[in-house]
Amino acid sequence: MQNRVRPIETLVRETQRCGFILFVFLLASGCAGPIKSLYPPGSGERPRKVYVINHSILHTGLAVKRSDIPRGMWPAKKDYPGCKYLEVGWGDDDGYRKDLTTGIAVKALLGSRRTVLLSNRFEDFSDSRLKIVEVDLSALGFSRLCRHIEQTYALDESGRPIRLGTRWYRARGTYSAFNTCNTWVASGLRKAGCPVTPAFCLTPGPLLSQVRRFGKVIRP
Repeated sequence: MQNRVRPIETLVRETQRCGFILFVFLLASGCAGPIKSLYPPGSGERPRKVYVINHSILHTGLAVKRSDIPRGMWPAKKDYPGCKYLEVGWGDDDGYRKDLTTGIAVKALLGSRRTVLLSNRFEDFSDSRLKIVEVDLSALGFSRLCRHIEQTYALDESGRPIRLGTRWYRARGTYSAFNTCNTWVASGLRKAGCPVTPAFCLTPGPLLSQVRRFGKVIRP
């Protein structure tokens, strides 16, 4: 096990190093500004909150208050009645659902069309293992974020999300070294109008560094 873990850690460190280099280039070349018609919320408008949640050295996800999801949008929310918050993360099927090995990591980074979505339901942010940043969105920006999540679900012939057991769904999109779960999170925030550049969010570090500039850290 130890011999298997070390190459993975090395691969992760190299990926993070590349992400850091890209992030430095981002700072030098200028960050994306907000989409002013979407972000920030207008004066007097009730902000809709989204939470960027970092679970590990690899994965981040997006969480929203279930009651804020617009009616008729995001059909998979019906699978989680009664929960307060609903979180979703996207990634490579094997890399997400199996014990990570060097072979699985390399295969995913080279490009994988077998992607999945993981859903979590929870009532509060009491888990001390998580890093969480809260972002206020406009109603229109929040709707666009939810649409981004909804469109990532693969659908069956009847138009329903394809379940893969408890919490898992078949997804759309190709995972690669240049399109990771962190890029997916950043893309949703960008569609909501936030001043974030998805191309430089390959790993959690650069993503969280950008989101902290306009969000509120509620669990460091």
